[in-house]
Amino acid sequence: MSLFRKKATPPPQRREPVVHPTSDEKPRSWLSSLFGQYTAETERLDARQSAFADRFKPYDPPPGVRGQDHDRLACDSASNAAMANVQAWAASNSAAGAGWLEDGLFFMGYPYLAEMAQRPEFRKPCDVLARETTREWIRLKSTKNINITDYDTDDDANAAREQQSRETAEKISAIEAEFKRLDVRALLYRMVLDSLLNGVGYVWIDIAGLATDATGQNIPLKLTQHGVKKGSLNGFKRIDPIWTSTNAFNADTPFRDGFYDPENYWVQGCLTHKDRLLKMVPYEVPDIFKPAFNFGGLSLTQQLRPYVHNFLRTRNSVSDITANFSKLVLKTDMTAALQGGVMDHNGTSTIMGRASFMQQVSEGQSTIVADKENEDVSIVATPLGGLSDLQAQAMEAMASIPGIPLVKLFGITPNGLNASSEGEIRVFYDEIAAFQENNLRPILEKILRLVQLNLWGELDESLDFDFVNLWQLDDEKAASVEKAKAEADKINIEAGKITPDEARMREEQDQNSLYRGVNLSGEAPGIPETEPPNLGGSEGGDGDM
Repeated sequence: MSLFRKKATPPPQRREPVVHPTSDEKPRSWLSSLFGQYTAETERLDARQSAFADRFKPYDPPPGVRGQDHDRLACDSASNAAMANVQAWAASNSAAGAGWLEDGLFFMGYPYLAEMAQRPEFRKPCDVLARETTREWIRLKSTKNINITDYDTDDDANAAREQQSRETAEKISAIEAEFKRLDVRALLYRMVLDSLLNGVGYVWIDIAGLATDATGQNIPLKLTQHGVKKGSLNGFKRIDPIWTSTNAFNADTPFRDGFYDPENYWVQGCLTHKDRLLKMVPYEVPDIFKPAFNFGGLSLTQQLRPYVHNFLRTRNSVSDITANFSKLVLKTDMTAALQGGVMDHNGTSTIMGRASFMQQVSEGQSTIVADKENEDVSIVATPLGGLSDLQAQAMEAMASIPGIPLVKLFGITPNGLNASSEGEIRVFYDEIAAFQENNLRPILEKILRLVQLNLWGELDESLDFDFVNLWQLDDEKAASVEKAKAEADKINIEAGKITPDEARMREEQDQNSLYRGVNLSGEAPGIPETEPPNLGGSEGGDGDM
């Protein structure tokens, strides 16, 4: 027998035959894969274009807003085709990605906007802007002046000036009383709030004697003595934008009137001419988006949406870190758990039960008992430094969009030596003044004309108004300014530049004067003559010593 055994040869293994694809099968599999990839990519592109195309479609109102047999936006055939072509072109050429949808730049619909209005992070900035624009309100004035060359004597000119001043004061008093009766100030506040929350705000003009259907409302309203009769103005009524929808507009040529400007609106089934609705749109959108936005604008809530969501995510993260800033670490023998675990009589792993017990006693601040040989207990804490700065920066980002100072929006005062928010507040008041001129003035000018026609049946074109400046001086500073004006008038009178009557006229027309409520027309009374004070001496002789 040999000392070396021959290595046994293993039995041969059965090998399955390899099936190679035929020349016909191989291209078919490759083309199928390629075609499948192409089909999937095409479907994604089609879905994306379809999603964008839906964002350009005209707004679809709730049932009942449009009248019967008016389920679609009214246009002539040329306008309808032109609008459809523009929407298809815009959808196919849109380069916006997912961020366009995530940031909420499309019209999100009035129900979703109403939901966002319930969250204070969205509501508070809109409410602050609406309150500030109507807080100091307006001051009525007259631009009519007396031409002294039309009168023979100065006495006649002064008498005419005094008569005009008295008539103007009576008219202004009557208009102010009518504004109070119609509650115009509260109406404008709500209109501004609606326009910021929904992108558009509507107010309906209630004229007496007209039916609340198309026969009475779908006719133009001319602000003349022939269009509005004396005593026919019942009042105004706010209309929520969700109950409105456009009817007809020109989408064919920009050279005609009404290009992307509806001629009339549906108001809960009633066809209403645009002249009978006061409309406010602070943030307009491009023409191609106007049908999708119900011919409104981009709401402030939609502009705030990404910033509010970032703040909420940061706030929740800070809250989670603060609530779990410390963790209890239990070092124990894991051998039994790794080998399958040891269960107690309740079917729970003993290691999990031990961990649960430790968690309970640590949350209750109780005494922790551990095996000194096999266990060790320690606490790992997360540093909390910098969390307040992160949350503050997220809050400041929300305030940057509406341009509201932190002290106005959140009540946060600046810190540091000689820190003051006075400059920021003055810049904010300038922004409010610009907002008033752009959005409130057109509305108030129409209301002022309506009120005049309702009171007297005619218009006084010299009557106008100014918005009261939000930045007000305190009594001490106002007195200093008034003293400086009086000294300037005295110097100019002594130099012969102006007369005392002209100085009084300037004082009467100065809206910030301390005497703005006093009738200063007529001749100046002059300095009253007074006798020298009696120092105690007797007449005709020296006093007693």
